[in-house]
Amino acid sequence: MKNLQLILLSALILFSTTLLTGQEGWHIGKWKVQKIDFSLGYETDYVNNMDYNFFLGHMEASQQAELANLNFQDSDFVSGICENPSINLGLTLQHPALKSLEWRNSFSYKPNRRDGVYYYNSSDYAGEFVSINGTHAEFALESAAIFRLPVFSFFNLYGGVGTNLGITDNNRTCVRTSFDISGDNVSFRADAPDGADFNGYSDCFHTGSQINQRVFLQVGTGFVMFKRVEFGIDMKYGVGYRADLGQSVDGTQLVSTNLNLRYHL
Repeated sequence: MKNLQLILLSALILFSTTLLTGQEGWHIGKWKVQKIDFSLGYETDYVNNMDYNFFLGHMEASQQAELANLNFQDSDFVSGICENPSINLGLTLQHPALKSLEWRNSFSYKPNRRDGVYYYNSSDYAGEFVSINGTHAEFALESAAIFRLPVFSFFNLYGGVGTNLGITDNNRTCVRTSFDISGDNVSFRADAPDGADFNGYSDCFHTGSQINQRVFLQVGTGFVMFKRVEFGIDMKYGVGYRADLGQSVDGTQLVSTNLNLRYHL
């Protein structure tokens, strides 16, 4: 799978490089390839009502049996995280009859998506906790219809709507808790003397693939330099879903910021 991912990414980079060196006026049907796009982004893709049970539901039955007795309450919740760094490469197309409309299409790679929750209960002995973190790698295709408003010859405003569809593989979830878990029994840790080993539970396991889709509103700006190089920033806000195959479908909320570089052909 990793080799296939590298091949797909290398092929896309090679394809874009070929366009840069090709003849001006390259078309896909009636749509002219106007720009080559590259961007780096940071996303928060929150799962609605993400909690301890969200992660528990994605575990195998034997792991659910081990950890279900931890039973942390909502009042013990301390923090949660959903973050997706992303690398995006794509094309901006323009129809000759729609000069102010850009059709942006891109391939997105999110190499280290993270979801996590942390619970802490100070009323039990020295304080009990559980930390659950999931990591994923996502590959996605994105398409957006963006309207361009030229303000000056070197400055543009953008706004529009879009959607993306991605799949994750190599999903890995790690659980660390101060409880000592042995068989079907869960017990509080004993206060260990200074320098003693941590007496708790720590384990990582793999989960199945997930499908992710979002629809979003997008706004942005762009500064054009040397007539062909455009630097800009885009912001997205949207909603979507995350489908864990064979398990559950959960709603998500997307907030994204991308720094981009576009080359005008």
